[in-house]
Amino acid sequence: MNRMLIAGVLACLAWVYGFPGSAAEPVAKSRFKAGDRAPDFSLRDREGNLLRLSDRAYPGKELPRRPKQVLLLDFFATDCKACREELPQIVELSKKRKDIQVLLVAIPEAEDGQRKLEDFLKDHPVPFPVLVDTYQTAARKYVATQDSITLPALFLIGKSGRIRAVWMGLEKDLMFQVEKILPSPVQPATTP
Repeated sequence: MNRMLIAGVLACLAWVYGFPGSAAEPVAKSRFKAGDRAPDFSLRDREGNLLRLSDRAYPGKELPRRPKQVLLLDFFATDCKACREELPQIVELSKKRKDIQVLLVAIPEAEDGQRKLEDFLKDHPVPFPVLVDTYQTAARKYVATQDSITLPALFLIGKSGRIRAVWMGLEKDLMFQVEKILPSPVQPATTP
């Protein structure tokens, strides 16, 4: 039992921090691929409000006050070095691509995780909602294997509720990757 636990922890650390001499391409696999329906889940935000994924952006009845949007779902942990490195790209994408809603799913550390998350977000504020996955219920649906959780993990979910793309591990040029799949909407020309 202890050997399995230690092996799981070591495997998780290896994925989070990378293997020495590993290739640039992430080896981790997602249980989902492009075209799969994104599983729904409910989590609380930092203020304690219960939010359901499908109510935030995709699918369902399109309301005049809140049309459907594409969603970038980011699974994140403060103790994940690659997650911290990737976060500025996600913030930049959220500012440049108003047609894509970003939702951060934070997985708190085991010890004093909520405080560490709040401290991190105070120093690195984000312009999008943060859901707290204390019991890893959403993470288990999206990014867990039998032994570990792979982070960072990003899911681009279309207006239909289907996954358009999955990135497991650090994505060095996220904006470029998103643009390949979902080109920026054409802005109307302004006249002087």
